[in-house]
Amino acid sequence: MVRHSTHAQSIAAELLDRIAQLRADAELMDGYARRLLATAATLSGRVAAPEWSRPTLARQAAACRTTARQLRTAAEALLSQSEPGRSRPRRRPAVPAVLPATGRK
Repeated sequence: MVRHSTHAQSIAAELLDRIAQLRADAELMDGYARRLLATAATLSGRVAAPEWSRPTLARQAAACRTTARQLRTAAEALLSQSEPGRSRPRRRPAVPAVLPATGRK
C-alpha cells in the first residue's frame, strides 16, 4: 500500500511539473507574439520595409497567441485530472485509423 501511495505521489508531481512547463511555454509564446507585433509596429514607419512584412508578422503573432491559449487549455485539463479524489485520468476510447484510398486495385 505504501508503494502505491508513493507511486501516486510521483505521478502527481510529474503532472504538476508538466502543468508548470505548459504554462511557462504559454508565457513564452505570448512574449513571442508581443515581440512580433512590436517588430511590425517598428516596420510600419519604414519606407524600405516590404509590404508583406507587417501582415505576415501579425499572422505569426496571432498563431503564437493561439498556441499560448492551447497550452493553457492543456495545462488546465491536466490540472483537473490531477485534483484529489481522481484515481487516474480518464482515457478517450481509441479511434481506429482510417487510411485514405490510394486508388490501387
